[in-house]
Amino acid sequence: LGGWALWKLQGYTGQVPLWAKLAPADRTQPRSWHSLTDHSADVAAIAESLMQLPMLAMRLARLAGLDALHPVQVARLAAIAFLHDIGKANRGFRSRIDPAERGAGHIAPLAWLLNASDAEALRARLLVALRVERLEHWFDKDSLSLFDAVFAHHGTPWPHDHFDSAQRYWRPGPDMDPIADLSVMGERLEQWFPLAFLDGPTLPGVPAFHHAFAGAVMLADWLGSDTAFFPFANGADADRMAFARVKAPAALAAVGLDVTRVRRTVRGAPLTFSQAFDVATPRPVQREAPKPSANCVVLEAETGSGKTEAALWRFLHLFERGEVDGLYFALPTRVAATQMFRRVQRVCDRVFGSDRPAVVLAVPGQAAADGVRGHPLPGFGFAWDDDPQDSVRRSRWAAEHPKRFLAAQIAIGTIDQALLAAIQTRHAHLRGTALLRHLLVVDEVHASDRYMERLLCGLLQAQLQAGGHALLLSATLGAGMRSRLLGVAVPPPDAAEAVPYPALSWRGADGEARLPVKGTGSGKDVQVRTLPAMSDPTVIAATALEAARAGAKVLVIRNTVAAAIATQKALEAADPDGACLFRVAAVPTLHHGRFAAADRRLLDAEVERVLGKEREAGGIVVAGTQTLEVSLDLDADLLLTDLCPVDVLLQRIGRLHRHTRTRPDRFVAPQVIVLTPESRDLVPFANRGRHGLGGAVYDDLRIIEATWRLLEAHAVWSIPAMNRMLVERATHPAHLAAIEDELGAQAPAWRASFNRVAGACAGDVAQAGYALLDRDLPFDRLVFDADDRLATRLGAADLLLAFEPLVPSPFGGMVEHLRVPAHLLTGEIGDAVPTDVATRDGGIDFRVGVQAFRYDRYGLQRN
Repeated sequence: LGGWALWKLQGYTGQVPLWAKLAPADRTQPRSWHSLTDHSADVAAIAESLMQLPMLAMRLARLAGLDALHPVQVARLAAIAFLHDIGKANRGFRSRIDPAERGAGHIAPLAWLLNASDAEALRARLLVALRVERLEHWFDKDSLSLFDAVFAHHGTPWPHDHFDSAQRYWRPGPDMDPIADLSVMGERLEQWFPLAFLDGPTLPGVPAFHHAFAGAVMLADWLGSDTAFFPFANGADADRMAFARVKAPAALAAVGLDVTRVRRTVRGAPLTFSQAFDVATPRPVQREAPKPSANCVVLEAETGSGKTEAALWRFLHLFERGEVDGLYFALPTRVAATQMFRRVQRVCDRVFGSDRPAVVLAVPGQAAADGVRGHPLPGFGFAWDDDPQDSVRRSRWAAEHPKRFLAAQIAIGTIDQALLAAIQTRHAHLRGTALLRHLLVVDEVHASDRYMERLLCGLLQAQLQAGGHALLLSATLGAGMRSRLLGVAVPPPDAAEAVPYPALSWRGADGEARLPVKGTGSGKDVQVRTLPAMSDPTVIAATALEAARAGAKVLVIRNTVAAAIATQKALEAADPDGACLFRVAAVPTLHHGRFAAADRRLLDAEVERVLGKEREAGGIVVAGTQTLEVSLDLDADLLLTDLCPVDVLLQRIGRLHRHTRTRPDRFVAPQVIVLTPESRDLVPFANRGRHGLGGAVYDDLRIIEATWRLLEAHAVWSIPAMNRMLVERATHPAHLAAIEDELGAQAPAWRASFNRVAGACAGDVAQAGYALLDRDLPFDRLVFDADDRLATRLGAADLLLAFEPLVPSPFGGMVEHLRVPAHLLTGEIGDAVPTDVATRDGGIDFRVGVQAFRYDRYGLQRN
């Protein structure tokens, strides 16, 4: 016997009970289930507890235009959340208890019942069953949209029109009367929420509040459905709400949403910088970071000045003062996030001790918390490598699904995870509401393109509208981008160059306000020269090896993976003994973003060993791409880099002479060789980019031309004294307009390129505006039009392949997963599983759909 038959053996010989949750069928025992009233009580209790958390309550009240939510309003909001699943009373859903029945969902049938013109009679019966007339004084005309927010609890707006008739699912019969059965929900509403029926203010009618409340209900539904906290009662709980109201606060504390205990720990002992970071005294930028009282602050300081610790120090001050509950540290790449994860974990160990909250790595496909990896199991299960106790497992709840990442108290991840809270994609509201509690830190903010920048502006607007906090970090941010992010006017070029550096900036009453910060005092004069060999990896390899043989640590950063691989092969050809080659597990290789996650960890560790602070003597060449310019603590004697935008170039220069040490004689002074095209002419790159210029990597050739001119004009760059001047002269809108006018008059190809870039920029901004979730739009008018396409633009279309069985890594381990960037995929993907997998010559060949790939010591390449 199974499923339905065993259910009947429990005594249900007639009407199917009003259920909400079922355990998987088990042929050995009766099927476990959870009634609709009991599950609704669990979710309502979580929603009620969430709105009583001081931080979230403060953010919600701010969005509602109130000083605080009234207790009667909180009770009414919890009562509305109690009704979130009433659609499960329909026949189609209840029939799903029988495995032989196809059944139906519960959102679309409810949408028909509450909105369709031909459902009027049934709708009238529903209003009577739920005793809705008792609720009328809770609302005004604008606050009724709260129901639309509640019925969007599965992550997207529920349909308001264009739905199929669902009359068959709601009709009464001798076996059941779906609408009459909901009368128990109406009875429980008054029994369990008596405060909601007392006199009090109407519910807020502000759309932004409704959007945030929708996220709270999504979070409550997810947590209230977790059987670790709310086990199924099989219909036997006489007063589930009494049980749920005890369990809900405990659940919030267990998963880190209630931070009362952790904050008490921090406040119980004076917080010192040396305690947090294990150094004697803070650097100037670290000392000043907590001072601005503004909610959104930009911190600009040279690479190596300690911006990460400054951000964490600001977070700890805000947390201690009760201005934020948590932290989301957003970085541009998965590798950078993984590196930062370890650093933040060490700080949290020192600050919080045994009361440390779980520190979550918010990188899809790399579930990790507290330095331990996790693995999804079939169904909804999840396993951790350390097999933790229940209390530890529950503290990692947010790490077990990407949509819950931002619900962690402390999470470190990629910028796309934060931006998914800003666009019209599934569970954006959950992400956004969870993020309101945090200090949002965005590192390397200058690396954003105009699409990402526009999304970031939208995310910041939502964060600040609720009184939330953000901190934006950059080595040097051009005045144009800084002004757009802060929402102030762009200063003219001279004024922009005169802005202090380093500095903290924010939006003041009269425009941009600033707090100058003293530099570290460790400036460097960098000798800069160009080498017209961008297309000749043989010359690049010879130049790098000549320096390495003189004892130098040489870093070669190319703009594209293809150029980096060509350089690596040229290095191997020119150094057959491999004396100066970078190796992992004795295998010559390079560093870029198309390696399996386990192999990337090996690459990161080895590159930091040979080029890091504690490096050993001896020459070596490490080639790679932009992955070498962020997060890794590298200290090269000589840098060879492709021509790139000046702000990116400064970032790369930050990996040169990073620490004080004895250098080889020829490299006592820091030196940069910038690889340029063989001809002093960028026209060939216009409209058909090469080497990352004029194409998908660095599209705007005006900035490239301006950077090239700076290289020609200044043989020595004093860093950081010249940072502000260099960045403004290559990125300020007025300077770019002058270059466009000058070059556009010289060649039609230039004008065509400028027009294309301007059109693409305008298109990116427009597409981002279309993608943004408008939280000022009434919820009853909200429609998500392009969920998949919008997520794709943030990298969600990258394909994570699973190899079964595992395949050998070029570095001696095994490869379980491999991420394939979306832009490498062509044709029909099919089932998105690797086929024709074969091991050959130290690598693996495979196919995804019709596309052939190879993975070896050079990383992933199309074959």
